[in-house]
Amino acid sequence: MANKKAETYVVGNFKGGVGKSTTVQMLSFESAFRKHRKTLVIDLDPQGNTSDVLSLTAENFGNMDLPDEFDSTIWEAVRTGDIAGSIYNILPNLDLIPANISFSDFPDYMIEKYPSDKLSQFQYMERLIEPLKQIYDVIYIDVPPTISTYSNAAMYVAEYVIVILQTQVKSLKGAQNYIDYMNFFVEQYDTDLEVVGIVPFMMQKRDSVDQEIYETAKDIYGDHLLKTVVLNQSRLKRYDGSGITYDINKNGKVEQWDNRAHEVFMQILDEIDEHRILLSEVE
Repeated sequence: MANKKAETYVVGNFKGGVGKSTTVQMLSFESAFRKHRKTLVIDLDPQGNTSDVLSLTAENFGNMDLPDEFDSTIWEAVRTGDIAGSIYNILPNLDLIPANISFSDFPDYMIEKYPSDKLSQFQYMERLIEPLKQIYDVIYIDVPPTISTYSNAAMYVAEYVIVILQTQVKSLKGAQNYIDYMNFFVEQYDTDLEVVGIVPFMMQKRDSVDQEIYETAKDIYGDHLLKTVVLNQSRLKRYDGSGITYDINKNGKVEQWDNRAHEVFMQILDEIDEHRILLSEVE
């Protein structure tokens, strides 16, 4: 894994519906649009939610060049070995390698290709993605919320993990299970992967259970838990159906609810940068 350029993040939790895909979408947008970093999103989730939202986002910003359905996805890239043909531009500095339901055949394909060698399965994906690390500043990988060939491949390719912690009991357990499995994976396959931050997500300020889970998470994770909390926001839910927006009002300022959503993720991005720098200094 030498000569890397791109900082590569996998965003995870072993519970679904906690905000993983939303975090990938928002962080990649802020990275490209606000930080002007050359950013790539790799969608490894066959549901393709991130691919759908970013496609809508492209339309919101005047990019009408994307097809109604992606002609080439990560699945075509895996089968042909040609990943360049599966890269789509969303907006300046932001590209996407999409996924759709056909990618559900990926685990069987890898078993057929390497029937008794899991490491070779992960290395196959690494060889596919490695050249892209010389092109981009940042790569974000979205994965399903399961222990699977998808999440294993992403862990092998990535350098950093961003864990999403919705302030619910099951999400707290899912986050801890994810970190425990990550530590097992690193030891088992002798790869480099570190938790760069744990994001408290969709917390209800006045909900006593949410507050209790948040305090518990602070006790467990300490400085790994980001100070920035993503509160429950309708605008983030709206983006699921509309794509990300960044509307400017008559006064030339960002529309209030868009601004609130984007500023939270800018703060998260800044915190993750700080954590990553600290990790590199320790190394």
